[in-house]
Amino acid sequence: MTAGLLGTNGLHAKASDSLEQAETAVCQTENITFPTTNDVLRTSGLFTPVQNTEEEDTSIIVEERDNEDFIVKEQNGKYENTGFVNLSSDYLYVRSSTSDDSDWTGKLYPGNVVTLEGPVGEWTAIRSGNVTGFVRSENLMEMKSAQQKIRQMEAEALKNGTEVTFSYGETKEEEASRLQAEAEQRAREEAERKQAQRQAVVDYACQFIGNPYVWGGTSLTNGADCSGFVQSVYAHFGVSLPRTSSAQRSAGYAVSYSEAQPGDIICYNGHVGIYSGNGQIVNAQDPAHGIGISPATYTSIVTVRRIF
Repeated sequence: MTAGLLGTNGLHAKASDSLEQAETAVCQTENITFPTTNDVLRTSGLFTPVQNTEEEDTSIIVEERDNEDFIVKEQNGKYENTGFVNLSSDYLYVRSSTSDDSDWTGKLYPGNVVTLEGPVGEWTAIRSGNVTGFVRSENLMEMKSAQQKIRQMEAEALKNGTEVTFSYGETKEEEASRLQAEAEQRAREEAERKQAQRQAVVDYACQFIGNPYVWGGTSLTNGADCSGFVQSVYAHFGVSLPRTSSAQRSAGYAVSYSEAQPGDIICYNGHVGIYSGNGQIVNAQDPAHGIGISPATYTSIVTVRRIF
C-alpha cells in the first residue's frame, strides 16, 4: 500500500487500497510532470509505503496554524513521508522547477522539516510550512534517518515534559518581511541606546551644578570654563572633543534646534553648553554663576551638534 501524498490545499489524501490497484498519479508543478507510484517512492529511499489495515487509518493529519499547513503525527503513530533538510551550508534554495537556474520560492535551513511529495529524477518535490517547490534529493535525509531523528526528538520531549516541535522553511516573501522587521528592530534598539547615552551625559553633567567657573579650567569639581566643562563631561564617556568652543562647532554632526535631543551640544558665539531638554542647557556660565542651568535660546544659536 502507498501513503497518500499531501495536496497543496492542505487536505489529507487516503492511502490506496492495494499495491496491485495503485495507479500512476500525475502531478503538475511548473510544467513538470512526475509519477508518484509506490514503486518510485520505494526506490527513492526518501519514502516509506504505509501498510493499511481496517484497524488503523494511515491518512496524514494536517494541522492548520495561521494559514500554514504543519505536518503532525499520523493516526498510526508515525510521521510518514516526512524528512529533514541535511545541510552543511547556511540554507538551501527551494526552486520553482527542477533546475538550479529556476527562480527560488523559499529557503530551507538546517534541521527544517519537509513533507516529501514526490521524486523527480535527482530532485524531490517538497513542502515546508508555506514553501513549496523542488530541492535536490541529496540535501534530504533518507526516511530511515529522518524517522530515527524524530524518535530522538520525541524521547527528548518526553524527558523534558514538552511536545515535539518542528521548524519550517520560509518563502521569499516571508524572508523579506522577517528581514525588514529585524532591520526595524535593530534601528529601534540603536535609537534607544543612543538616547540612553545622551541622557546619561546630561545626568552626569548635572552632578556638577553649583561648582565654580574657572577660565581655562577643565576640572568638573575645582572649576572649568564652558568648553572645558563640555570637553570633560564627554571625556567621561570616552569621547574626545576639541578644547575651544569654536572648535567644538565641528564635533559630531549638525541637527536643527527643533530636532535637539538631551546631550546635544549647543554652540554660540564664544560659548557652548549641553542641551538638557525642555529648552535648557547645562553649562559653565561665568565666574558669578558657575556651573548651572540656562535657557537654550538666551542668545542666538550658531549650531547644534549631535555626538551620539
